[in-house]
Amino acid sequence: MDAREILTRLYRAAVAAVDPAALVAEALGRRGAGVFVRSVSARAQREFVFAPSRVAVLAVGKAAVPMAAAAHANLGSRIDDLLVVAPEDAPFRVLPPSARTIGARHPDPDESSLAAGEAALSLAGSLRRGDLLVVLLSGGGSSLLCAPAPGISLDDKSKTSNLLLAAGTPIADVNAVRAALSRVKGGRLAAAAGAADVVTLVLSDLGDDGWHLVASGPTLGSPTRPAEARAILERYRIASLMPASVRAHLSYGHEPAPLRQSGPRWSVLLADVHTALEGARVEALQLGIEPRVVPELLSGEARTAGRRLAFAGATAGDLRRRRFMFAPRRHVTILGGETTVTVKGRGRGGRNREVALSAAREIAEAPGVTMLCAGTDGIDHEPDAAGAFVDGGTVARAEALGLDSARALLENDTAPFFHALGDAFVPGPTGTNVGDVAFVLGPPVAEDDSPGLLQPA
Repeated sequence: MDAREILTRLYRAAVAAVDPAALVAEALGRRGAGVFVRSVSARAQREFVFAPSRVAVLAVGKAAVPMAAAAHANLGSRIDDLLVVAPEDAPFRVLPPSARTIGARHPDPDESSLAAGEAALSLAGSLRRGDLLVVLLSGGGSSLLCAPAPGISLDDKSKTSNLLLAAGTPIADVNAVRAALSRVKGGRLAAAAGAADVVTLVLSDLGDDGWHLVASGPTLGSPTRPAEARAILERYRIASLMPASVRAHLSYGHEPAPLRQSGPRWSVLLADVHTALEGARVEALQLGIEPRVVPELLSGEARTAGRRLAFAGATAGDLRRRRFMFAPRRHVTILGGETTVTVKGRGRGGRNREVALSAAREIAEAPGVTMLCAGTDGIDHEPDAAGAFVDGGTVARAEALGLDSARALLENDTAPFFHALGDAFVPGPTGTNVGDVAFVLGPPVAEDDSPGLLQPA
């Protein structure tokens, strides 16, 4: 099995470990007329049981369709209303005819996103004491579900998000600002449900930043105060670039109305990137490869994270040149998280391909090390790839084709670079999303390696 096949196997195992349908099927079910929700995480074992008059299910995000399908399969006729908001190319056909579906655009919201926001608020507002709202959240929900605050247009909201992302702002901070400009985010959807019970099941793409902020926290978050949002904009030096309506909404003396909610609020984390990394670890062992999972998540600027991967690659190469007390095996370092890109050029690409190209430049001519960096949703900012493969020969092969790796990074133009090389990783949309994964595979162990003390061969 060659290196790329191994890395692809690890990626698919990571994605399978965060399969949204399987996670919801395990966490949500019915007992007679009752509905139960339980934790599927080994970190926290909990179970909630409800005896609701009516049950409404709202699924929002990149994984909304499989999550909603699993909920319907388990609850069946117990669901009185099912609203599903997903990317416009999602496989809505797998849902029951009774489901209401809205396909919206990601990462930039559109008019369908506005319709989705109003539909979600209307659904929540229709519930009364004794009813149950089940919310199934996954990454991408912030752009799919929009209801801007009064006086803020969809265009101004979108410009604000794009400026934040272009400045390299971490997604948790982006979502905090989004919540300050919304009627549905920052806990406001839960508030709209009034006295009804609200239970939220989350497939998190935020790593360790707080899964209550997924999709900008429509049911689990709290309203971001204007001062907090202003501090974020000033930290990334883009406050003066904000549309006038946004600056006015976040001005001094403008405070959000307090949330009025009286019903209980419950939540369960279904999975996050750590779950995906564990899936890859188990697959590596089954392939006879020694895995090392790095607990600290990838974050910060993509190019810096690429250098961190290069260090892992150097370590993997060093392991190849040493003997161990135990029978030697091939090694893989497994990492996850989500980086940011400060956009300075006008090219095409995404954070995973920037991480990969940065790492490739650092390991140029290093023998035997192969890497894969990819988004678990199958998309790296644009739908043409999830990420890229690189190895010690990537830069040399690029130069032979007349490609300039330094310029590709400078112009944020990594997409055409990797497609020209044939090194783009294109698994297609996966239907899930917990952030990004990266694998650094060391070279094969030589046949003459044998057990021994840790010393140069």
